Amino acid sequence: MGMSDRQGQWPHQLSLTLDRLGWRSAQVFQVGIALVVGVVVAAVLLSLDHASWGSALLGGLVAAVPALLTGHVALNLARALAQSGEQRELLCVDDELAGVGNRRQFLRLAERDWARCRRYGDDGAMLLIDADYLRRINDTMGQRCGDAVLLEVTRRVSATLRQSDVLARFGGAVLAVFLPHTDPLGALDAAERIRQQVASTPFRWDKAHLVVTVSVGVAHVHAGQMALEGLIQEAETALRAAKDAGRNCVRAAPIQPRQSDPSRSVAPG
Repeated sequence: MGMSDRQGQWPHQLSLTLDRLGWRSAQVFQVGIALVVGVVVAAVLLSLDHASWGSALLGGLVAAVPALLTGHVALNLARALAQSGEQRELLCVDDELAGVGNRRQFLRLAERDWARCRRYGDDGAMLLIDADYLRRINDTMGQRCGDAVLLEVTRRVSATLRQSDVLARFGGAVLAVFLPHTDPLGALDAAERIRQQVASTPFRWDKAHLVVTVSVGVAHVHAGQMALEGLIQEAETALRAAKDAGRNCVRAAPIQPRQSDPSRSVAPG
């Protein structure tokens, strides 16, 4: 990885760090630093000749307050820089063909949402959507037709999603969607709505009417996933199952517990 790549990733890494640490934990940390500064200043004053406890405590307080304010400002500035820097970076990685984010953008946003789901025990799910037989359309109708079909599929998928959902072109004819705050049944409903929306109306190209369908693989966030890659692999397996079942259908990975059960690690009395 080059220097420019590392520099370009700092907003994302800073954002992830703040998300994993937690805003409250970060605030407690900077308050602790301010208290340490105050204690150190008070100890130094006490070590000086003729310094009373009162003057030492007052000096420590005078030192701690600016440190507290400075830490608070720095923490808010870091969060603002992370958010604005990440937004600027993501604006540069849109997929020109599909008109949505690309795989790189999706992985970054999905990693953030996946980590939040794991941290707070929230529901979340991922969909992989493959336009059926798009290669055949490219071969018989031409590349321009295939590109137009993919763009229209993307538009129809986008029309079914919420503002909080993350949509991107994952590669080839495959679109990826991350659904925050969505349980397994809700993810299946969303996938079926997408399938129906795409297949509802034929695509028009010149004088031809093309019936285009999609296959959808569904996976949800659960305790057994050690990384976002685990969620992606489950969605890919479900997508392959949908294609093996004849396409134009939805298949889902097995439902697993969202959080680990602590009682399982306790031996019976």
